[in-house]
Formats: sequence, C-alpha cells, structure tokens
Amino acid sequence: MFQPLCCLATLAGVCLLSGCSGRPAEISYPESGATLTGTVSYGKDRVGAALVVVQNGSSSAQAFVDEDGRFKLTNVPLGEVGIGINTRAGKGQAIGKLMAQTQGKAKGPPRIVDVPDKYADPVKSGIKTTIEKGENEFDVVIPK
Repeated sequence: MFQPLCCLATLAGVCLLSGCSGRPAEISYPESGATLTGTVSYGKDRVGAALVVVQNGSSSAQAFVDEDGRFKLTNVPLGEVGIGINTRAGKGQAIGKLMAQTQGKAKGPPRIVDVPDKYADPVKSGIKTTIEKGENEFDVVIPK
C-alpha cells in the first residue's frame, strides 16, 4: 500500500514542477514595440490559410492569416527581417477552425491557395522588409 502512494506522490510532484496543467504553454515574445500588418497573395489570389513567420537573426514573431489573407503580428523583431509563408501550417489551422465551428460536421476543407514550400522558410524565402518601432505595413505578393 505504501509503495503505490509513494509513486503517486512522486508523479504529482513531477507534474507540478514541470507544469502539467493541461493547458498549452504560452509563447512569450520579447517586447519590441513594433507591429506588422498586411496581406498575403499568391499571384492575384489572396492566401486565406497560412502561417506568417517573421524572423531576424535573434528573434521571431508569427501569426495566422484570416480568411481574407490579412495578418497582424505583434512584438515583431526590429531591423531587416525575412518573412516566411507556411500554407501547410495554415491548412491545419483552417481545417481545425472549420471543424470546431461546425462541431465535426464539415462538408470538406476550405478553399486553400497553395504557395510553394520554398516560401515557408523566412531565411530562404527571399521576402524581406525592414521593421521599425510602431506600426508597420507590408503586403506579401508571391509571384506565380
């Protein structure tokens, strides 16, 4: 009887120390005082399901686009940044959102505009802009 109670107490202590709260861990980005808003297009088509990742050498920020291809990132790293557009991550988020809205009775996935995988990596995408403190705006237009 004593051994199972010790194991249970040890497990509870480990969970308490490691943060087993059942909630996802929050990502905390360094305060930069900069925001970035804009849209994502592939050719003439707005990209309605994508993860936008903005990164410089030491920091990053990310956000999903909305159905109209608009995004808003906060605490964006300052200076020259690379921008990645990850439609694979966006597809998963869009389908999960759709399933939650329809309580698992979705007829099919939302209309997705696929962007070539080479644009997912902010270091290799070739998409760059310069971020300053305050509000910044940049529309990402990926050529077809």
